[in-house]
Amino acid sequence: MPHARIDMHRALQPKMADISAAILRGMVTGFEMPEDDLFQIFRLHEPGELVYSPTFPNQQRDDIIFIELIAQNVYNDEQKQRTMAAIVDEVSALGIKRDNLLLVHVEVHGAAWYAPEPVPAQTTPIS
Repeated sequence: MPHARIDMHRALQPKMADISAAILRGMVTGFEMPEDDLFQIFRLHEPGELVYSPTFPNQQRDDIIFIELIAQNVYNDEQKQRTMAAIVDEVSALGIKRDNLLLVHVEVHGAAWYAPEPVPAQTTPIS
């Protein structure tokens, strides 16, 4: 159940649904996860709230989108790199510069995740 946190400027809000879908496609491709494993948090920022170098390392940025992938420590380095490359390919296909993307993969142990079990549907009427 990996999820993504995306920090970007509010000016990109009209593209948010497309960016969301592109990130999911990249995660499905790279992590080989189900297409309905969708958990994302978008945080929109005003100008000046995202601080970044326009040129480090060897980039030419005019904006930035921070994408943080949070997942259990079950993926090997090749899977992580493949996933991040797939996300960059998908998002850049929307017309967003590759240089404007910065991704990080954060690992957590399985015990650090918790999703409550669904409550079974009641089968007898309440009197």
